[in-house]
Amino acid sequence: MPIQSIAPFLEWLSVQPAARMLAESQAAQGVALTLHLFGAMLLVGALVPLNLRLLGLWKAAALSDVRRVLSPIAFAGLILALFSGLALLSLRPFAIAAVPAFQVKMLLIALAGANAVSLRLVPAWRLLDQVDSRGTISRFRTAGLISMICWFAVLTLARWPQLL
Repeated sequence: MPIQSIAPFLEWLSVQPAARMLAESQAAQGVALTLHLFGAMLLVGALVPLNLRLLGLWKAAALSDVRRVLSPIAFAGLILALFSGLALLSLRPFAIAAVPAFQVKMLLIALAGANAVSLRLVPAWRLLDQVDSRGTISRFRTAGLISMICWFAVLTLARWPQLL
């Protein structure tokens, strides 16, 4: 997606109060970076065991129980990482959005999101609480693998020099 297509959003982001606050305060930038890291840690920290369970590990633990505990944590991490990431992006929106690693990172996050949404549309996922969910099916394994690959790549790209 060309930068021009999201230029109005980037311009809007650059004039938000959070952008001014972050530009004027190193402490605020540190807080935003810490919140972003903590959100990513919650997200990936919850998704790794959930994805490993989807891939077939720990069959003694019911998938419905694992999902019930870890999904809300992953969602909270996603929200925290998203909003703190937008705040950080507001510092240099056009420069950061032009970095190819950032663009790939956004595509991978979108793919991971689409994967998560499509998993929730699978009837077996919605019925986990009503059946013995100690096994796994190929659709669950595929979703777990896609998620693991996407989030590993997102974390790797987050360390790209031009994004620090």
